[in-house]
Amino acid sequence: MFQEYDKAFAKYRNGLKIIPLPIICWDFHNFKNLELLSFDSVQKEWSEKVSFLKIVNNDKKDIIVTDKNFKIIFATKSIFSMTGYHSEEIIGKSPKIFQGILTSEIARTKIRKAISNKLPFKELIVNHRKDGSTYLCEIEALPKFNKNGEFLNYIAFERIAS
Repeated sequence: MFQEYDKAFAKYRNGLKIIPLPIICWDFHNFKNLELLSFDSVQKEWSEKVSFLKIVNNDKKDIIVTDKNFKIIFATKSIFSMTGYHSEEIIGKSPKIFQGILTSEIARTKIRKAISNKLPFKELIVNHRKDGSTYLCEIEALPKFNKNGEFLNYIAFERIAS
């Protein structure tokens, strides 16, 4: 039985104009491990670590991390289902990319004030997807500091509010 299969596959392969190569590693299928490694590298200098798997798997929240200049340096791959943006599209941009005409100025002001004072905040805000549609987003954000107390990042835990 296997001999017939091998002959059929050899005939098929010889008819191809490309050369198939064997897969020597299946690690590329394990995106959570890649995300976890990437996230761990972001938080390596933080005085208090965050459990990526607990937030993403148990709490079912997306994570966005900004640098000192409030540009996004990390976002979970699952951010796409909430925002319509792939994580690669938002890296280097401000989280303001999600705000739009229906975003409350009061909520924006509260967030700006907390950020300028490097304080944690929790806010419900109307955000806009890439296609322009809106969703109510619950954001819980924390400033992250190193062991010397120097500000490094903001981390936001986000989910669609029900």
